[in-house]
Amino acid sequence: MKRIAVIGAGPCGLVALKEMIEGGHDAILLERTSDIGGVFSSNTIYPDLHLTISNWAMAFSDFPDPQRLCYPSATDYLNYLRSYARHFDLERHIIYNAEVTSASYNNNQWLLEVQENETQAGVEYAVDALIVATGANQLPQTVPPELKPFSGLILHSSDYDTTFRANVRKNKLRVLVIGGGESGADISADLGTLTPHTTVWLRRAICIGPRYLTSLPEMSQVASNKTTSFPANSFLEAATTNRMSAAQNVYTYGFFRKILWHTSVLNRTLSNLCLTSTESAPLMNDQATYVTKNQRMCEAWESGIINVRTCPQISVRGRTVRFHTSARVTEPREFDAVVLCTGFRCEFPWLKVKNFDKNPRAWYLHCFPKDMGQCLFFVGYARPHQGGIPAMAEMLARYVALLLRGERELPRDYAERARRDGEAEREYYHLSPNLHTLVDYNAFLESVARKVGWEPRLPLSCVVVFNIHMLSVGVLALGLVKKNWPLLGFRDAVLLWTSTLALFFFLHDGIMIKWWFFPNWSVWYRQRGPGSNPLLLDNVLRRVNVWKSTGVTTGFVLLVFWSWATLYMQWLISMALFIPYAVLSLLGHGKYRMWGTRLLPKLFVLHDAQWRIMDLFSP
Repeated sequence: MKRIAVIGAGPCGLVALKEMIEGGHDAILLERTSDIGGVFSSNTIYPDLHLTISNWAMAFSDFPDPQRLCYPSATDYLNYLRSYARHFDLERHIIYNAEVTSASYNNNQWLLEVQENETQAGVEYAVDALIVATGANQLPQTVPPELKPFSGLILHSSDYDTTFRANVRKNKLRVLVIGGGESGADISADLGTLTPHTTVWLRRAICIGPRYLTSLPEMSQVASNKTTSFPANSFLEAATTNRMSAAQNVYTYGFFRKILWHTSVLNRTLSNLCLTSTESAPLMNDQATYVTKNQRMCEAWESGIINVRTCPQISVRGRTVRFHTSARVTEPREFDAVVLCTGFRCEFPWLKVKNFDKNPRAWYLHCFPKDMGQCLFFVGYARPHQGGIPAMAEMLARYVALLLRGERELPRDYAERARRDGEAEREYYHLSPNLHTLVDYNAFLESVARKVGWEPRLPLSCVVVFNIHMLSVGVLALGLVKKNWPLLGFRDAVLLWTSTLALFFFLHDGIMIKWWFFPNWSVWYRQRGPGSNPLLLDNVLRRVNVWKSTGVTTGFVLLVFWSWATLYMQWLISMALFIPYAVLSLLGHGKYRMWGTRLLPKLFVLHDAQWRIMDLFSP
């Protein structure tokens, strides 16, 4: 048993505390404020904020949200976190109003200096291991240099409140919003209803995904979803985290997005913006960049209540902002206020570690820093391209608990693996070079799961039917080349293909359809291995009947046909690639920067995820 301190009582800190206690460790949590919830309980939450990840995807694997599948408000999610803390009796392990001012490591022990209740004298704690869960959204980004000459009001999105909104509405202020992330989308759309003078500045076009896979107004769907159950496959994460998509290579995955952007399935302004943003990455498309999961800015722009200016540079004098739309052309506009939706930064001035690299890509799995992987851990610094941060944090916390108990070990060369994976991530997400926390949802979860034995598996009957189905595909392909195939006639192969396809919908209440086309919720990783509780998964899957929870829309039909065709194609590619991949890996050449890396299933491209021979025969 280890003595452990967790810093921060946001979602990631709470799950870290819970997993340490459940793992038999003596753990405390130090929280700087007087409440749990982190950013969700702070005054930095702007009015009517709704999450861009569904409540089921934001829920922890051993505490599924009992509410219907929907997009919760910040208040809804805070209530969920409080229920989680009560359920696992976490409050008695939390020390509130305790700010860590120094953490130093000597003689195999951390010494923490903590200022409690502001007025009291400092307190010291000695612990064996330290888990940092202060989050990547600690401090607002500073004002960009080009905006410093601005003489009007400048505020960060964390200061966007009802007082400022009232001022905008009353005086019809001319407002410039900088940034097109989730907060930029919400705030610009909100401002568009308050003043006719709202402009958004983007340095470059951005890639956007809608909360729901339709072109309908987003917030009206969010409101309707609070009282009406929507199909599980209508949520964005159903298209981005489903296992059928993760089984494709990155090129076929990205190309489908381009197909979708050329149809009328999604908001037209959104599609055009996505096409422009990915012009320099024609093969990877949305996989090369961060995706804003909120289409409200596009709706407001399309309806004409806001303006959007995209150019790499502006210049400012007084209240005049000039948009440099080309080398010789500038467009001047006057503004009264600027709202910075430019995100946050994280700092660790209290962490007294020599030569510490604060870039999460320098840490193995965005968690284990070089030379300190046995005693210093970071959770909450893996931000998935799709899906929510809490799922990443929970998997890492479970892994850390086992490491500290001596039941698992880090790879001996974990620092070198971190270096290689950091390079691979920078190459992969090359259109978002400054977002160092970005990871692939499925690949990250699967990588951690395979180091422990948590990777979920389908019933044997499903695996057998799948392989018979793929055999029929092979026979049909050979039948097109060679007539009168001796082992199985063409008609028999067609019958076999059709019957096995039908079985996918009926075996174990359609579990294969849910596995392939529903979101990859973290509860799947409670099916087996240490800390497993398969009943949790069974209960969640029973809540989404395959017939009632599958909406047949144009977008879904396109996804199914594309996914099914690429499943067969990827199977052939994987069969051809596995042996050279395995040989080169054994020779120590690794898989990064290799000719075939991005032709692998997307599930195994990043984050040290292990590709095994059994994966060739698994759905």
